[in-house]
Amino acid sequence: MKKNILILLLLCLTTVNPILGIEVKPGSWIIVNVPASENSLKTVPVKIYFPKEYSKNSPTIIALHDYDGSMNSWQNNTNIAYYANMYNMVIVCPNMPRTVYESQFFDETTIRWNEMPAAVWIGNILIPHLKNTEGLKIEKTSLGLCGFSIGARGALRIGELYTDTVGAIACLSGYYDMLAYTKNNMFVAVYGKYNDNPQRWATVDNAIDDAKNLKDVAVFLAHGNKDSRVPMEQSFMLALKLKQLQKEQKTGYNFTFVEKKYKMHDWNFCQSVLPEMMAFFNENLK
Repeated sequence: MKKNILILLLLCLTTVNPILGIEVKPGSWIIVNVPASENSLKTVPVKIYFPKEYSKNSPTIIALHDYDGSMNSWQNNTNIAYYANMYNMVIVCPNMPRTVYESQFFDETTIRWNEMPAAVWIGNILIPHLKNTEGLKIEKTSLGLCGFSIGARGALRIGELYTDTVGAIACLSGYYDMLAYTKNNMFVAVYGKYNDNPQRWATVDNAIDDAKNLKDVAVFLAHGNKDSRVPMEQSFMLALKLKQLQKEQKTGYNFTFVEKKYKMHDWNFCQSVLPEMMAFFNENLK
């Protein structure tokens, strides 16, 4: 009798994805492998957290890490799973080190995080895979992205490029204006030297100019006022651009800006703003 009850409890706690057949254990992280490009044999590991009350209607948040981070960064450095349970959200953490969320590679590109430019991979491979293969709820009203540091730039770029798919983005201490970082090796490794390619630096993947695409995407910006690595002016500049678009267009461009006192460029800052960020997603996704 006790054995039968135990088996029944295990069945209740474990659901099988009807599309892929993977075991989904609500309240747990799993790792799936996503193709590095269409028809590629190479894969990218992706960590997914399923909330304790997971259902096919749970919204999905793609969480991007910093430049040298990994798919474990959000799990290890924050209690994002706690808020995923609170708001019944799925958290998706792709393993994407050493990318600036570019949309193109060039002859001068010396560091390629993988087979496809990162922004294109997320929009054309990862997001369809999460919907069609993993069976997650992926539609504009239910999909959000967040990111820290260079991952914040990633969340912004995906929101700007895939506005029909993304409903909300949260950008924490991000690099947005590339022209302020013309000597930064992260960007030089993708776009080449600024002096050799000034037009490319000014026009390709210009996150500030492309903010005009965010009319129907809710935006959450946060920055620590003691951030010495990425000055808070980066977030101010983006907020000013969105405010200007608000005034010009009269409607749309819903954004929130949060300044965190005494916080620096680290995961402690991310943890401090997590309650507000996840409440923002809860308000703007369903």
